[in-house]
Amino acid sequence: MLSIRDLHVNYGQIAALKGVDLDVNEGEIVTIIGANGAGKSTLLKTLSGLLSPRLGDIVYEGSSITNMKPHHRVEKRLIHIPEGRAIIQRLTIEENLLMGAYHIKDRRQIEEGLVRSYELFPILAERRKLPAGTLSGGQQQMLAIARGMMANPKVLMLDEPSLGLAPIIIQEIFSIIRKLNEQGTTILLVEQNAKKALSIAHRGYVMETGHITIAGAGTELLNSPDVIAAYLGGHKAG
Repeated sequence: MLSIRDLHVNYGQIAALKGVDLDVNEGEIVTIIGANGAGKSTLLKTLSGLLSPRLGDIVYEGSSITNMKPHHRVEKRLIHIPEGRAIIQRLTIEENLLMGAYHIKDRRQIEEGLVRSYELFPILAERRKLPAGTLSGGQQQMLAIARGMMANPKVLMLDEPSLGLAPIIIQEIFSIIRKLNEQGTTILLVEQNAKKALSIAHRGYVMETGHITIAGAGTELLNSPDVIAAYLGGHKAG
């Protein structure tokens, strides 16, 4: 569904991605783990069109989108939820949700998206007329996910959805990600919480300094000595 081949991205003279190859098949949860600065967020920004590659190709649903504008990728339902949530604090929760559907012309589809969002996240329904800035960090992450889902994504790319959240909220966020996948959304997940990410992933990639260094099934990586030593605190997942 989404294939990346020999992708190179620079920030000026600094190489951020150095020949990345990666595949996401329809219906999967694929996770990318790695330390800060490994290039994970750069990869998602390149896939969504916010950054342009120096070399390489991005193929989505059988066609190259390497040079496609970001808004056209959104129209093709390749949706990116960035690190930091990017919620517009002064707008209401419902206004933030509607921004996720800005390219959709069918009012009925928009209404169905709102209903789905409020079913997934009842707290958003309760507070839909309040400014988004009144939400807690965890609730803002829920809003960011719901806003992304308003675009009816085929592939949903999430960048560090658990960052800065309490453990109980992290559990809820990962449950929602799994539920969205079970409902038919393909997920590409960038996450520093390697144990949580790999526990829900069909497949995973380890990225180090712009390279993919390890790839395999989620359970395989959870039990890999190298992954355990580097990303799971030296303890085998249980």
